[in-house]
Amino acid sequence: MINIIVFSKNRAAQLELFIRSFKKYVANADNYTIKVIYLCTDDQYEKGYRKLFEMKYSNVEYIRESNFKQNVIETIDTNKKYTVFFVDDNIFKNPFDFFDEQMEIFNNDKEILCRSLRLHKNISICYPEGKRPINQPIFLDNNTFHWMGEQGDYGYPMSLDGHIFRTEQIYPYVVNLYYTNPNIMEGMWASRPMRQPKMICYDKSIIVNNPCNKVQTVNGNIHGNVNTIDLNNNFLEGKIISMKNIDGIENISCHQEIEIIYE
Repeated sequence: MINIIVFSKNRAAQLELFIRSFKKYVANADNYTIKVIYLCTDDQYEKGYRKLFEMKYSNVEYIRESNFKQNVIETIDTNKKYTVFFVDDNIFKNPFDFFDEQMEIFNNDKEILCRSLRLHKNISICYPEGKRPINQPIFLDNNTFHWMGEQGDYGYPMSLDGHIFRTEQIYPYVVNLYYTNPNIMEGMWASRPMRQPKMICYDKSIIVNNPCNKVQTVNGNIHGNVNTIDLNNNFLEGKIISMKNIDGIENISCHQEIEIIYE
């Protein structure tokens, strides 16, 4: 079927939201195994993950990061035809079926590099590029488009934020390139993208990334100011992040700051 791998660091509360949103919006969600590679840098963050483990979400496997690259390699079953990566600040917001008609199109059209769950036809802002306005590409049949030379996220196929790849094509990237964390991993991929000329997306994006904070120090990505310590402490007190202001949101950027509301 499909390898589903999620990267998480010091953000048990946001990871819980990802898992909960996956369970809500993905068709036959319990038929899939989510493999989480997680890292916590102090005892308090570790308590957050322990609390998440106690919630006993079905079909979720937690792998504590030891050797990041080796951990990634070991999570991928090469017998599964497809592989998708997520990060813990991704959130599902619209109904989705991994094996819908779009998968048939992807399977039959070898010019399609990946299926994007984060793009849609009306993305107009590239948040990582300083919230820069961008133009949409010319869309072909079935929401396919040629990504080479396009602006912002439309020209960025090698993303770890919800891009579905063919395992046989992405696995050599996983095995042969150097990386020690998700950001270096994606950077290495982006510097040498696959050459298939097309991507495919939906009329409305399936996921959104809420860049309300930053936990990595590899690059200077812009982000919001929601403190990870506060998020973790609230989670330990029994509060979870609400989906009420996220469900079905009409985002204009793949990354869009969304207010944190607790329930």
